Amino acid sequence: MTTLHKKLEVTCHNCGFSTVCFPRGLTREEVSQLEDVVERRKVLRKGEFLFRAADPFHGLIAIKSGTAKLIYQDEQGEEHILQVLLPGEVVGFDALADNRYRCSAQALDTVSYCELPAREISRICFRIPKMLGEMLRHASDAITSQCDQTVFIKKPAEERLAAFLLDLSRRYAFRGFSGEEFSIGLTRQELGNHLDLALATVSRTLKQFEREGWIELDGKRVRILDRDALSRLVSG
Repeated sequence: MTTLHKKLEVTCHNCGFSTVCFPRGLTREEVSQLEDVVERRKVLRKGEFLFRAADPFHGLIAIKSGTAKLIYQDEQGEEHILQVLLPGEVVGFDALADNRYRCSAQALDTVSYCELPAREISRICFRIPKMLGEMLRHASDAITSQCDQTVFIKKPAEERLAAFLLDLSRRYAFRGFSGEEFSIGLTRQELGNHLDLALATVSRTLKQFEREGWIELDGKRVRILDRDALSRLVSG
């Protein structure tokens, strides 16, 4: 590798998501130890899978760029979109129990990611005890997100969509992106699947939000114009 390529290589030390990914709270020496085992610069095209349900567990995945969807397939073979994954988020914890992924993760656009290989997890947690806490934090975030979705799935369509948009906005902003204008990532059909709403209901409700002047839509991109109005819907 040339000197120039070495300077341009994104590492855990200079990654823009080091404060929300695994390196958060680690010393420089500990981050260097983590870098020694993390596999970087993996890229997938839209539609490709980071992993599939029932695949043997090969590692925890940290999204670096792009977005992906986490999918669960029920006993009837129907797919349910559980979450939109953003840069800096880590996925794959569901495989820790029996060494097989229970869900699938599929790229919504071009995705680059890092991987903490399964064979290194116990070793790195032994060398860096704080890593266990970081993994628990990420796992807890995922559980909290799914619990919130379970609660809102019982709410009216307007509340579900408003809560989804506000949650995406918050998560984008937390990662240093604009929380006012961003990509939903999902098609209208996929959004309906995620929120358990009919396609017609999703389209009608989004158009209602536009007419009210709360949002502006351009394909999958949304611009939040009246955050307070959306918040009032969610808070009831």
